[in-house]
Amino acid sequence: MKSFRFALIRNFVGTVFVTLLIVFFLFNAITNEFISAEARRELEGNKTNIENMTPRPSPETFYFRMQPPVEVMEGILVQVRQLGSIRQLMMNSDGIVINEHGEVVSPNPNQMSGDMAAEVHQLANHYQNNRESFENEAMVRFAGGRGTYYLLSVTYPINEDLSFSVLLYTDITSALQFMRRINQTLGFLLVISAFISIAMSILISSRVQKSIIRLCNYAEIIGRGNFNEKVENFDYKEFSKLAQSMNNMSDKLNISENNQKQFFQNVSHELRTPLMSIQGYAESILEDVFNKNEASEIILAKSERMAALVNQLLYISRMDSGLDEPNITAFSLNNLLYDCAERIKILADKSGKEIIVDLPEGERFIKADEDKVQSAIDNLLSNCLRHANTLVRIRYTAANNYIKIIIEDDGAGIDKADIPYIFERFYKGASGNSGLGLAICKDLIEKHGGSVKAENIYEDSDGFFDSSEAVPKGARFIIYMPI
Repeated sequence: MKSFRFALIRNFVGTVFVTLLIVFFLFNAITNEFISAEARRELEGNKTNIENMTPRPSPETFYFRMQPPVEVMEGILVQVRQLGSIRQLMMNSDGIVINEHGEVVSPNPNQMSGDMAAEVHQLANHYQNNRESFENEAMVRFAGGRGTYYLLSVTYPINEDLSFSVLLYTDITSALQFMRRINQTLGFLLVISAFISIAMSILISSRVQKSIIRLCNYAEIIGRGNFNEKVENFDYKEFSKLAQSMNNMSDKLNISENNQKQFFQNVSHELRTPLMSIQGYAESILEDVFNKNEASEIILAKSERMAALVNQLLYISRMDSGLDEPNITAFSLNNLLYDCAERIKILADKSGKEIIVDLPEGERFIKADEDKVQSAIDNLLSNCLRHANTLVRIRYTAANNYIKIIIEDDGAGIDKADIPYIFERFYKGASGNSGLGLAICKDLIEKHGGSVKAENIYEDSDGFFDSSEAVPKGARFIIYMPI
C-alpha cells in the first residue's frame, strides 16, 4: 500500500520538475525560432539592399545591352564590401563572392587574417559541397568547427559562360552561447528547485501525516466507546474542520449510546411487566385463583401491548435498513382522517374522552403512502388521547403547496425541556412509554418530504386553542405534507 507522505512528496517534486522542464524546452524552442527569424530578416534585408543598389543581372540586361562583365563584377563586389556599413537588425552579417570555379573572389584571400580566412574557406567549401541545399534561395544552418551560421546564396549570371554567387552569412555563435548560459542557469535553478521542493514537501507531508495519525488515534478511541475525549488544535483548517466533525460525531454517538441504554432498560421493563402479569395470571388460571375470563382478558391486553412494542422495534429495523420506502398513491385525506378518528374513538369512549373531527367541506386528495400517513396520524392521536383531559381535536388547512394537519388535546401540555427532543428516537419524556412512537411518526412524514413539529397550546375565549405565554392547556402536533 502506498504511503500518503511518499505520494505527496513524489507529486510535489514531480510537478515542480515537470514545470521547469517545460519552461526549459519552451525557452529553447522560442529562442531558436527567434534567432532563426532574426537571421532570415538580417540576410534577406542585406540581400534586398544589395539588389536595390545593384540590380540583379538578367539575360535582357547583359545579353542584349552587352554590359561588360568586368563592370558588373566590380559593382557587386563594391556592394558586398559595404555590408559592414549597412544597418544591422540584430546580428552582424557578411558576404562572400564565389566565381563559377568555386574560388573566393571577395574578400581577397591574400588580405584576410588566418582566422577570417579559415572561416571564409569553411563556409565556401560547405556551399560548394551542398549547393542543392541552397536551391530556391533557401536559408541553410551550418555548424562548423569555428561556429554556427545561417547562410543564404544569390547567383548572378553575367553571360552564358560566366556567373558568380554571393554567399550571405550571419554568425549566431554568440547568440547560441548566450542561450547555453541561460540553459545552464535554468538547469542550476532546476536542481535548486528540486532540493527546495523536496524539503518543503517533506515538511508539509510531515505535518499532514501527524494530523492524520492524530485523527486515526482519535477514531480508535471513539471506536473503543470513549466519547469524552476531544481532539483539536490542528495546523490546517481542513483538519480542524474534520476534527470538529469527529467531535460532533462523538457527542452524537454518546447521546445515542445513552439513549439506547435507556431504551433497552425501558424495553426490558416494558416487556418484563406484562410478561410477569401474563405469567401470574396464567398460574392463577391453573390454580383456579382468578376468574378465567377476567384473567384471559388481562393476558390478552398485556400480549397486545407486547406485540405493539415488538412491531415498533421491527419497523425501526426496516427503517434503518432502507427497506421501507413509501408506495405513493392518491387518496382522500378527509376519509383517512375520519377513519383514524373512528378507530381511536373506541379507546376514547372507554376513557370518557371525546374525539372532535373538524374538517372543511369537500374532499381533499393528496399523493402519499396511505398506510404510512395513517400510521403517523394514529400515533399522534394515541399520544394526544393518552394525555388529554376530555377531548382530542383533529383538523387540517390547505395552502398553495402543502397541507397542514393539526392534532391537539386539552391535557397538561408538553414539558418545555422535552419539546426539542420529543421526536428523537429512544427519547422518553416523564410520562412516555418506549420513546419510539413519535420518532416513527417523524420518519413516516419525512419520507414523504414533509415535516412534523410539537408545541404547547393555550385556551382562548372561544374554548378552542391559541398561543400565548399563559399556562399550557394542551399539546398541539402539526404535520406539513406537500401537495
